Amino acid sequence: MKDHYSLLAPYYNRLSNLAFGDQLMWSKTCFLENLGAKKTLIIGGGAGLDYLPFQKNLTGEYWEISYAMLSQAKRNLSESKLTFHLGLFQAEKGEIFDEVWLPFVLDTMRDEEIISLLREIRQSVKPEARIYLADFFEPKQKYQRLLTWGMIAVFKLLTQHKRANIPDYEEILRSENWTKTSEKEFMNGWVKAQLWV
Repeated sequence: MKDHYSLLAPYYNRLSNLAFGDQLMWSKTCFLENLGAKKTLIIGGGAGLDYLPFQKNLTGEYWEISYAMLSQAKRNLSESKLTFHLGLFQAEKGEIFDEVWLPFVLDTMRDEEIISLLREIRQSVKPEARIYLADFFEPKQKYQRLLTWGMIAVFKLLTQHKRANIPDYEEILRSENWTKTSEKEFMNGWVKAQLWV
C-alpha cells in the first residue's frame, strides 16, 4: 500500500497547530472519560500526539493507513496498551470494542467508504458502544469556505485526497441507525465533536 501521507507526516501536527491552534486537539479529546475501563478502537489517529497525556489508560486498537503516521504513533504512544495496525480497519472475529474514535478521518473518505466502515464497526462493538466523531463540518463563513477549499486542494495534491467536499456525516450515520447524543462546536461550528450510539 502506497503511503500518500509520507511527505506530509513530518509536518502535519505543526501545520495543524499553526492553522488551528489547539482547537482540533480539544475537539478530539473533549468527550473522553473512563478510559481505563474501555477497550477503544481508534481509526485514523495520525501521529497520536493528542493522546499523549492519557496514553497509559488507552487499551484497544489503533488503525492508520499511513505507515509514516503509524510509525510516529507507535513511538508517541509507546506506554499505551494499544496494538497498532497498518491499513483500512477490518472487523476481526472476537474483537469487541466499547468505543470507536474517528478523529478527522471520515472527511477523507467517499460516502460509500464511510458506509462500509460503519458496517465494519457495527460488527466490532458492544450494543451500547458509542462513536466519537471529530471533524470539519460544512463551513458557514467565507474565510472557512476558502480554507476548506485550500485544504482540500493541498490534500488532493499531496495525498490523493478523494473528496471535493465535506461529507454529510449526520445523514450517513442516521442512515446506518446511529443516534447522536451529544455535540460540542469549535471554531464557530466549522469543527464539531459528536457522540453517536
